[in-house]
Amino acid sequence: MSFQNSSHQINAESDKLRLLYHQSFPAVFFSLVAAFLYAAIFWPLPDNHFVVFWLSALIAASALRIALFLAYRHKKPDNTDIYRWKYPYFLSLQLSSLTWGLGTVIVSYNHANEYQFITCFFLVGMAGSALSVYSAIRFFAIITCSTLLLPLIIWFLFQQSLVHAIIAISCILFLLSASRATLILSQTLHRSFMLTHELTEAKETAEHLSKTDVLTGLNNRRAFTEFSKQQLQFCQRENHDVSLLMLDLDLFKNINDSYGHAAGDTALQHMAKLMRDTVRSSDICGRTGGEEFAILLPNTDLNAATDLAEKLCQTVEHRPVNTPERSFNISISIGISNGHYGLETLLQMADKAMYHAKQGGRNQVKPYISSQLSLDID
Repeated sequence: MSFQNSSHQINAESDKLRLLYHQSFPAVFFSLVAAFLYAAIFWPLPDNHFVVFWLSALIAASALRIALFLAYRHKKPDNTDIYRWKYPYFLSLQLSSLTWGLGTVIVSYNHANEYQFITCFFLVGMAGSALSVYSAIRFFAIITCSTLLLPLIIWFLFQQSLVHAIIAISCILFLLSASRATLILSQTLHRSFMLTHELTEAKETAEHLSKTDVLTGLNNRRAFTEFSKQQLQFCQRENHDVSLLMLDLDLFKNINDSYGHAAGDTALQHMAKLMRDTVRSSDICGRTGGEEFAILLPNTDLNAATDLAEKLCQTVEHRPVNTPERSFNISISIGISNGHYGLETLLQMADKAMYHAKQGGRNQVKPYISSQLSLDID
């Protein structure tokens, strides 16, 4: 459970960083628009070379952020790589914020009070925008707001003016309020992402369980039928050979009666493992009944299917089932069907051949041959 929680935490943190990259890209351009408006106010004043220098620095910082966003969109990092993009994002954001916070103080330093108050208005507005844009990661939002306002607060507190002091204190109260607000918002967003991942995992687990035989880990009959029909349609469309094996553990009731049902379950699990080890990744294995299994072999003719069945039959015979109490050998009988038929027909053909193998002495492979085994085929 702790591992799952840790995984959900990592996914939630990744989602928050991914959200920042997606939603904050327009903020770079809004920052530039605000910068040009701010520069326009100070442009007619004397000594506007400070404005030119500040605006150039902000444009450079914004260009750096834009380049970072474009590189991120080109790379499209997954959860394992996205953490590498966290600190470049943070550093570029703080560079832009410091240019705003410290740069505007320098620009308005020697000008009249109204221009200083205009600077305060712009910075508080930028800080408010930062709260809404960057609050997905609370640390980013708080540091950004502090970087924007602290140079102004310190400057105003040293102005020896009651108005400046009141404004500075108001900005401090704004930062404290922002810290509280972002805490609640960040926690709520984090819980939302965590819940999303928990629900997704629960859905995937439920879907997996609905298609998996709990004892053996193979496809259950429903999933085997679903996957096999899809594969059969493809093979028929591409005119590929397809074969089907029907397997049954010989004298399985004797195993349960002699060694107990736990040993019988172990034998079924042993059988499932040998099947997985023998077949190809493209083959479809399933437990279709108590001790019955089936394997669909796409792009496989009858000879190749017979060779695989013989190999599996010999492997099962020579690999004993090991339990804590004892070891014992098992055997299987296999029936093979082949051809462009529906799944139910292939299953009936293979089942008929399998019982023919049992009647012939068990522990052997029998292909379905219509001249020897009667079956009505639709």
